Amino acid sequence: MDFELDFEAILDYLRENLFTVLAIAIMVLLVVGYLVFALRTLVPRWQQRTELAAASATVNAAYGDRTTQQQAIAGQLSQQIETAQVAFDETANRFLTEAQAAAFLDSLYDSAAQTAVVITDLQAQAVPQGAAVGGEKPVYDTRLFRLEVTGTLPQLNQFVGRIEQMAVPSVNLRNLVITSGADENAALLTLDLLLYTSPFSTGESVAQLPDPLPTTEATAVPQPTATPAPTATPAVSDLLIQLDLPWAAENWPEVIRLIEEIGPQAPAELGLAEKLYAARVNYGYQLAAQGDISGAADQFEAALAIFPQGTEAEAGLQSLFAPASTATPETTLYVVQRGDTLFSIARRFNSTVDAVKAANGLVGNNISPGQQLIIP
Repeated sequence: MDFELDFEAILDYLRENLFTVLAIAIMVLLVVGYLVFALRTLVPRWQQRTELAAASATVNAAYGDRTTQQQAIAGQLSQQIETAQVAFDETANRFLTEAQAAAFLDSLYDSAAQTAVVITDLQAQAVPQGAAVGGEKPVYDTRLFRLEVTGTLPQLNQFVGRIEQMAVPSVNLRNLVITSGADENAALLTLDLLLYTSPFSTGESVAQLPDPLPTTEATAVPQPTATPAPTATPAVSDLLIQLDLPWAAENWPEVIRLIEEIGPQAPAELGLAEKLYAARVNYGYQLAAQGDISGAADQFEAALAIFPQGTEAEAGLQSLFAPASTATPETTLYVVQRGDTLFSIARRFNSTVDAVKAANGLVGNNISPGQQLIIP
């Protein structure tokens, strides 16, 4: 009975305070809901945010270190590039500009007039060019000029002195020879002038060429032949270039001398033995045509010592002692040089392209340096 009275009292109380009880219940449910939401959503996200913040700080620190390193590397590269550019400019400025090279050549005629000598020949010669930069243009160009001057020995000595005084590191004098003639006023000076020019040069280092020596009365004692002592062994490339002119002129003794001079310096030079063989065979035929049978035989035998199976040398040696009625037509053995074509070779030897092709069994017109051709 008491329980029922208490239950009834409770029900009465709830009826009387229904809205208050509902409000309290709703508040309790809201608090519980917020707690559940916080535990299931906000707390994990807060932990995730804390972890992301820590990772971001680590990444920012690493990025800062990497940026600092890259800036340091960029600074070093910039300094290296600047240093390399300065070194390149200093090197390039050691060369002449085109205008300075032309001015130097013009000054030769002024020096000739002041020393009363006569420049009889000043010809440009073919030489290999400098290395290219990125395939665009060469770093430097080499200009080779052959100079011939006539006058008395004292005048020529004075002329050479003026050239040496005007010369700068980018101007080289080579193969200087003064030869006296029958007439004391007919001495001949020959020399090679090498001028090095660069399109990158500003000309500052040699902006002002040295003034030549003043013209004075010559006191030098005339010498039959004035040949300066060489200061260095000629470069192999220079000797190879010097082969072109005597070869074109069929000056076989000079060709043989140059090749034998090159041989010890460049034993691995491709085609050198073939060139020496061809030169001796050609010289043998030349001597045979002049009636020097003994000399021709020596050349053919020397050629066979180079290539024992050389059919051209063997044929030439046999032709020396064959009856006149069975003599074979005169032929020339030619080694193809840089820039040669079948047309230029045929024209040089008064032959035809078809005849050269037939004599060598050629189908097309392609030839290569070092290739041996029989010229009918």
